Parts: sequence; structure tokens; C-alpha cells
Amino acid sequence: MSDICRATSIKDPGFLQLLTQCIVESGFPMPDKEALDRLENAVRSDRVRYYMSIEEGGRVVGVVSLTVGFSAMSMSQYGVVGDLYVHPGHRGRGSAAALLFAVMDAAHADGCGYVLCHSAGGMEGLFGRAGWAESHAPLRYDIDLEGPPPSLSQTGSWRTGWD
Repeated sequence: MSDICRATSIKDPGFLQLLTQCIVESGFPMPDKEALDRLENAVRSDRVRYYMSIEEGGRVVGVVSLTVGFSAMSMSQYGVVGDLYVHPGHRGRGSAAALLFAVMDAAHADGCGYVLCHSAGGMEGLFGRAGWAESHAPLRYDIDLEGPPPSLSQTGSWRTGWD
């Protein structure tokens, strides 16, 4: 079984290598320096927290993120679980479940009234075993960051799902 620890920087040993592998495997484009700087700033400022699964010997074999927000509707904090990834050679050994429960425990400690998920693709069984219920995909608006703000010209697009 692996140990779970919190990343304090994307420069933590092994973190960026595993996150890069996750990005490649998921088919997303590789981030440029500016994107990596934004990620580093988000981690260092505690806007997003990454937890790592580290095997004996110090190798990072899994990651998961937690972003905490606040809902005025429920008047409580909530968490968004994302970026759950375990190296293919280490799947089936409990790292994903340990990461999921670690991030849920962190949300609990922060007083989150509920947790949403942004990374269930292909991991429905894991989430089901952890007591999560299946849900329809959320409604999402993809903002065109190169165009004007959405209030001036709706250049983005509505769709369902996270990917």
C-alpha cells in the first residue's frame, strides 16, 4: 500500500512527471509554461490541492486534486474532486481508492457539505464502491478565452459533461 501526502508544489519530486503522463494518456494537449505557472500558483496559493500516492522507495504512482468552493444556495463549502490518476502499472492495488478517500477526508476536514467529481471517466466502479451515486453529466459552458467575455459575445459553447 502506498502513502498519501499533499503536494506543496508541482515541482515536488515525481509529481509533474505523473501529471504529464495523465495528460498524455487522456489525450489533452501538453500545457505550456504559462499554464504550468498558473498551476504552480494555484497549488502554492491553496486554490487547488493535490494529493499524491507514493510507493515505498518514493515513486509517485497516483494523484488527485481537491478544489474547495462555496455555495450560497446551501450556505456551505463544497469540494470538487478532479484529476484522479494512477500509473497504469500500479492500478488495481488500492491507490485510487486511497486517494479518493484521502481527498474526501480533506473535504470533510474543510467543512464541505458535499463533494462533486470531475474525474469519474472509466472509474465508475471505484466511485460506486465508495458510495457515490451515478448522475447525469453536468451542464457546462466552455468559455472562449481568446474572444470577448461571454456577456459581450457568446463565443463559447454549451454542452454536457466534463471532457
